[in-house]
Amino acid sequence: MRHGRWATLRVIALLAPGTARGAADVKLRGLLDLGLASSEEGRVWNRLTFGDSNLDPYRLRLFLDAQLAPGLEVHVQTLLHEGWGPLRADGAYALWTPWANRDLSIEAGKIPWPIGVYAPRTYSDKNWLIGTPLMYQYHTGLRWDAPQLNVDEVVAAAGTGQLSLDGSKDQLPIVDERWWDTGAVALGSLRPLEFSFGVVQGSPAWPSPGEDDTPGQTVLGRIGLVPVPGVRFGVSGSDGTWMPQWYAVLLPVGAALRDYRETSLMADLELARGPFELRGEAIHRRWQTITAGNLEVDGGYGEARWSLENGAWLALRGEALQFSDVTTSALVTRTWDDNLQRFEGVIGYRVTRDVRLKLGAQRTLRQPYAADRVTLDLLTASLGFKF
Repeated sequence: MRHGRWATLRVIALLAPGTARGAADVKLRGLLDLGLASSEEGRVWNRLTFGDSNLDPYRLRLFLDAQLAPGLEVHVQTLLHEGWGPLRADGAYALWTPWANRDLSIEAGKIPWPIGVYAPRTYSDKNWLIGTPLMYQYHTGLRWDAPQLNVDEVVAAAGTGQLSLDGSKDQLPIVDERWWDTGAVALGSLRPLEFSFGVVQGSPAWPSPGEDDTPGQTVLGRIGLVPVPGVRFGVSGSDGTWMPQWYAVLLPVGAALRDYRETSLMADLELARGPFELRGEAIHRRWQTITAGNLEVDGGYGEARWSLENGAWLALRGEALQFSDVTTSALVTRTWDDNLQRFEGVIGYRVTRDVRLKLGAQRTLRQPYAADRVTLDLLTASLGFKF
């Protein structure tokens, strides 16, 4: 959140009880995106948790950053869009850097995810393409708000997760990039090592930034290396609880909700040389359930960009989600959700330093069990303004 051109306002703030008044440096900025999509169905399959998407007619992000004291910052951001839901703070956290000459900080509050490397690219000026990768966007058929009593109920919901984003159900994504969680994390680097490690209230699939209904927290983090300029890679992981308290009625004798874990293992790679850049991430996620055993998914994406000297670029992304097999009461073995593939391409142009135009095309392939593959083609456009 510390990039872009900012309008600066000087205000007087009280730094802490019992201290003298000091000057707090408050900086405001915004990011406005105007979007077009060739079909409403395509927009639905790109929706995020709160019903918005990167293809909405407009999305306005507002940022407030304050330097309260040397080494102490506060960051707040919110998002306005043409959809349902109240105005909320997407992020609201303090960042403390105790030593000016060391890259080591403590971040606490409603914080960006410290796993993976996509969090900075949730913003359109950092995203080469228009859409969000499936592993950070797609909602599965696994429900959080009400327990599914057996495997049959899980597979009956296969392919319906994206259609539930009208508030009627709460179905789990893999990593919810649209919804950050409350927690604390230490992050920094000691060349060539970079790291982040901390704890959050909920889980990457279902955060609990307000009231926490899950019995326990999630420990998560990332370790990465930058051995030479243009090369970066790392691994991330998380482990915690995910089921709310009302699932306890289903527990077998002697078991506790804390026994059922949501775990993930991730890997990332970035390569850059001249005008060519390549990035990719992979994930293995497992939910342990009371009534349907272990539900797993493997997924990932790779994307490439070729930059031209006139400010234009070409970008491509290919990705997939592969769900594990389960066996129903009828002894049918099948995946617990519909496997997905998606391909996206964009021609982009940097009109000015703060204005970007993107024209794109997207194809999503969904494979329902014992049925023909469903293909959804979509044309997209986006115009982004930083101010």
